[in-house]
Amino acid sequence: MAKLKEYAALVNEAIERYIPRSFDERYVRWACGEPRYAYDVETLTEAVAKPFWDLLDRGGKRWRPFLMMVVYEAISGRDAREVLDFAIIPEVIHNGTLIVDDVEDDSELRRGKPCLHRIYGVDIAINTGNTMYYLPLMVVLKSDKLDERTKLRIYELYVQEMLRLSFGQAMDIAWHRGIRGAEVTEEQYLQMCAYKTGTLARFAAKLGAILARAEDWQVESIGRFAEAVGVAFQIQDDILNIAGDPEKYGKEWGGDITEGKRTLMVIYTLRKADKADRERLLQILDLHTRDLRLIREAVSIMESYGAIDYARGVARRLVEEAWSEVDGWLRPSEAKETLEALARILIEREFEGLEGQEAQGSQEYQVQE
Repeated sequence: MAKLKEYAALVNEAIERYIPRSFDERYVRWACGEPRYAYDVETLTEAVAKPFWDLLDRGGKRWRPFLMMVVYEAISGRDAREVLDFAIIPEVIHNGTLIVDDVEDDSELRRGKPCLHRIYGVDIAINTGNTMYYLPLMVVLKSDKLDERTKLRIYELYVQEMLRLSFGQAMDIAWHRGIRGAEVTEEQYLQMCAYKTGTLARFAAKLGAILARAEDWQVESIGRFAEAVGVAFQIQDDILNIAGDPEKYGKEWGGDITEGKRTLMVIYTLRKADKADRERLLQILDLHTRDLRLIREAVSIMESYGAIDYARGVARRLVEEAWSEVDGWLRPSEAKETLEALARILIEREFEGLEGQEAQGSQEYQVQE
């Protein structure tokens, strides 16, 4: 999918226009207004821009902005480069969530290198992540291309989706910390994914539809499709965490076992396992261990009950069902074909770049998270 690579490079350039690698007085005034006293732009560069670009330069897929742009093309029939600047919004927010998520999970690696909080400290990392929740909204606030009604629709969408994102993260954290005593059901897990991982996919697709002047029902329909893609993507990410190649994963292999996460494979195994296997799996999860021997034992238990194959099947079914809805009203076009192909790539992914090329920097495409 050469178009993904092309658009990823354009998105990187757009991000740098709105979030430069080095802040100067003019930029900070643009973002925050006139100072009452004085700005320290050098410190802002070191404490915000530098850690943010540290993460961005490690690669990443940029599939969320690509999704937004393809949805725009599929609905409007126009060139997505018209709305390129707005495509940075879901991507910048996504990277902000990664920074904060790594702190919350006490993770070691992100995109093959130490997490930002391991390099810059927890305080700098959290603040940088939080800044990225809001800074890209300046694209909307400062835009002279959008009427006030469209801006309001985007603001309302943003507030709703960010709230859902936080609720999804809350469920995930509480479950693997054991705050909730009862077993997590498959439906509850899927809802958590719909809020945690599905949110920014849904936001990106709805944003593209709003910019394309879609009807409300079309915005909701394309949002449901994108949410399903996001959920399937999370399921596949959970699979790769325990079944992928550790050398290509870019994060900690087996980290979900260490964190005690209730993934779909865990939930399915707990439902199907005999008493001994069930108790042993729960025991390992509750240890929050980094012992590879114990992690492999937990994976072996799940494999013995077909949990990985089951999860793959659920991911495929979710996307196929969601696609059948939008397939009925999206007019035939190259963009529509690209949209369907993107969904299938995301749920069938392996740790190789598209067309067999691995990313070495922000201008390349890499399947990592």
